[in-house]
Amino acid sequence: MWIGLGKGKGGAGCTTSALELAYAATQRGRRVALLELDPQGNATDVVEPTSRTVGIKDALASLAPAGSAPRPTPLPLAEVLVPTAWERVLVAPADRYLGNRAVDITPEGISALRNARLSGELDGLVDDVVIDLPRDIGKLAATGLLGMEHLLVTARATVWGAQGAEEMRYTASRVTQRGNPELSVAGVIVTEYDASKDSARVLGEMRTLFNGALIEPPIPRRSRVREAIESYHTPCREYGGADLEEVADRYQKIYDDLLEKVEGK
Repeated sequence: MWIGLGKGKGGAGCTTSALELAYAATQRGRRVALLELDPQGNATDVVEPTSRTVGIKDALASLAPAGSAPRPTPLPLAEVLVPTAWERVLVAPADRYLGNRAVDITPEGISALRNARLSGELDGLVDDVVIDLPRDIGKLAATGLLGMEHLLVTARATVWGAQGAEEMRYTASRVTQRGNPELSVAGVIVTEYDASKDSARVLGEMRTLFNGALIEPPIPRRSRVREAIESYHTPCREYGGADLEEVADRYQKIYDDLLEKVEGK
């Protein structure tokens, strides 16, 4: 499965969701390629790659036209995946230089992930691909949306969070129509839900807005999630505690439900 995690607003828990879903896949004995398209490189830092010599930017490079200034030679996606500290997870590392690729990327580079999926380049290497999209809906996001099959949108239960999720869903629908007919929105994940009166009100509105696409129940806000992921670079289940087990269980169900749906087709 080629799964993407996207958001329309920062702070929506997109990277944490990508990491937890990648981990959930490994709990079913599957091998995962984590493709980070966010130049901040947070997911890359968390999984601790064994090398950063190459990265996702090298797979998105494009050959220079004849007579123009030389450019980096694009590498096959399989060649930029490196082992990590997370068992059964490979990563295509991202760093701040990925932002340069967003400026100079050509249509050839934008199509790189889609071409890798359609050619089956990673089929013998991993079972699932998880793509962490950047916040900005630009060329890098388009690259990811063209490559994936299943988009999960993350959002907080706030007015702006709901608006951002709707914008991402609209963008995905345009990509489906114009370049990736295999793409579908697999659901909207509400993250860091605190069950306050206003959050409950917005959650009710989101149920109506997304008309069955909202994944229930929402992911509860637990302060130690940030501690586990950001500070100790450890999946919630391995970090331990009933509060984090609850979060891990929610992500495991999201992954399992998607896998069952895909395999049942």
